[in-house]
Amino acid sequence: MREDQISLFRCPACGGELAAWDVRERAGEEIAEGALACSACAATYQVHARLPILLPSGRRAVDDLSVLLASEATRSGFAESVRRIAAGTVEYPILEPFGKPVDLSEVREAAYRETEAFWDTFSRNRLVQQQLNAIDQHWDALEEVWVTAEVNFADRVLDVGTGWGGALHYLLEHGPQDALVIGLDTAFLNLKIAQGRAQRAELEQAVFAAGDIAVPPFPTGAVDSVVSWFGVGATPRLRESLEGVVELLAPGHAFAAGWTPLVDDMEGLAGRDDLLLLAERLDIPVSPDQAAAAAEAAGCDEVDVRSIGPIFVLSGRAPRRDESEGAREDR
Repeated sequence: MREDQISLFRCPACGGELAAWDVRERAGEEIAEGALACSACAATYQVHARLPILLPSGRRAVDDLSVLLASEATRSGFAESVRRIAAGTVEYPILEPFGKPVDLSEVREAAYRETEAFWDTFSRNRLVQQQLNAIDQHWDALEEVWVTAEVNFADRVLDVGTGWGGALHYLLEHGPQDALVIGLDTAFLNLKIAQGRAQRAELEQAVFAAGDIAVPPFPTGAVDSVVSWFGVGATPRLRESLEGVVELLAPGHAFAAGWTPLVDDMEGLAGRDDLLLLAERLDIPVSPDQAAAAAEAAGCDEVDVRSIGPIFVLSGRAPRRDESEGAREDR
């Protein structure tokens, strides 16, 4: 990351300003390896492979649910892994109080993901092609997300749940020409792919950070638009995520998220009762009405859910500042 981009972020623990600290390696104008330190609480956050890791202490920089499902499935199968997480036998999110958000093997993998050898393999990967084809098939729903969130009127757009950057890449190409687009995801290695795609396409108006929208590493009211494609709505802790969205949006500005219910996506892989229990425990919406209720509870105005083919689009607006202060006190 460039040092002039540090001001975009804040300490997720206390909201304090961050500054470069312990810079160990640079790549041109960017900090390649080092750390950021909070001026208020002295918390430190690592920068690896040009990406800041702005997660709360103890959090791993991974897609928690996918990692837990995969690790448990290797022991006892996918259906049993769903049952164990739903029952609370397995802790969520992944916490390692004395560990590191990114381990050495992941740092090495991130470095590999900047090589031509990786990109040659990645470009021919069947899963990558399936993801890109899915976006093409649901282009009308993706455009609805952007239109509803008023992306074309935004100077700063936050993309939540960036993943490999499929939707974000389209946004960089088709969104407002001068807008800054910030890609946020908990999964460090996924973001390395999104960052690499933007860099290879010379789409320079993108900034990336590993972080959790439920504990947002940004100043209050920092962005004009928040969008999410299979992030908010498809991942756990919906209400907390939407509270983070409301906190980050400028007063009166809009967000929109496209998703399909995770329970429906996983049906057939595990028992429906277990999937419903998993959704209840982790606060994953199983219906449009449930998503709308969570948005209203989070303090969003003008909440709406519409269906565009199989995709649901949840949208809303941050209240004006005087209204949002009152709502925050009520919560």
